[in-house]
Amino acid sequence: MSKPLWPAVSGAMARDHQIEVISNNLANVNTNGFKRDDITFKEYLSKNEKMTAEGEEIPRSPIKDKDLYPLDGKDQSFVVVSGTQTKFSTGGFKVTDNPLDIALSGPGFYEIATPNGVRYTKAGSFKLSSEGKIVTSEGYPVLSKGAEGEVSDPAGREINVSEHEGALHVNDRGDIYVGDEKIAQLSIVEFADLNQIRKVGSSNFENKNLAKNPGLEAVNTQAKQGMVETSNVNPVQEISNLIRANRMFEQDLKAMKTVNEMLSKEVNEIGKM
Repeated sequence: MSKPLWPAVSGAMARDHQIEVISNNLANVNTNGFKRDDITFKEYLSKNEKMTAEGEEIPRSPIKDKDLYPLDGKDQSFVVVSGTQTKFSTGGFKVTDNPLDIALSGPGFYEIATPNGVRYTKAGSFKLSSEGKIVTSEGYPVLSKGAEGEVSDPAGREINVSEHEGALHVNDRGDIYVGDEKIAQLSIVEFADLNQIRKVGSSNFENKNLAKNPGLEAVNTQAKQGMVETSNVNPVQEISNLIRANRMFEQDLKAMKTVNEMLSKEVNEIGKM
């Protein structure tokens, strides 16, 4: 591919990725506990990829015009996606008066048991399974807090309310009462490094490095019974971002078309002179 085409092509590819991220944010505007994503870009200078340990490459070819007017690699400057970051800001709170809807006010996450191991969620819209266990909307058991200093099997921390009678009440600490009896405490954890937390679908998250970023006791988080945390997506802002990204994508396509027309003239017209 011709060098002049690469900046426009790389820009279009990066914008296409951005449009996908924004579209996913908008698709989950009504998903409880959903956290929006942002995409970042960086400039890629191919010249920097060819540097020797001592510095620039030693010239091994005849002097060219661009050697007299060095561009510092800007003629081969492309844009690439440097990463996608999840924004963990708290969404709004919606009152449901459902005793199994328990929102988290603060940075904490619920621990849940999945077939792939312990995962974390902010979507506190729970229900009772046929066995009387508190589970997520996907059917994953919600875990209780284990004994201090003890690493227990998640299967032993599932919360079963079928053996108790009375109204279910949850206080700000996550203590679960059925009637006047405390039966469990919800396992709510916080993380020092949220950059190690990544999405695994269905508003669930995985800790990529549990050894260096363990779940800590939730001291800055409160449980709010009868409420759910809504998505932190601002639809007006996302639509504005989508329009801007689409326009930039169109500009890249126009640039590609212009370069193709110039190359075509170079081959078909200038070459005949």
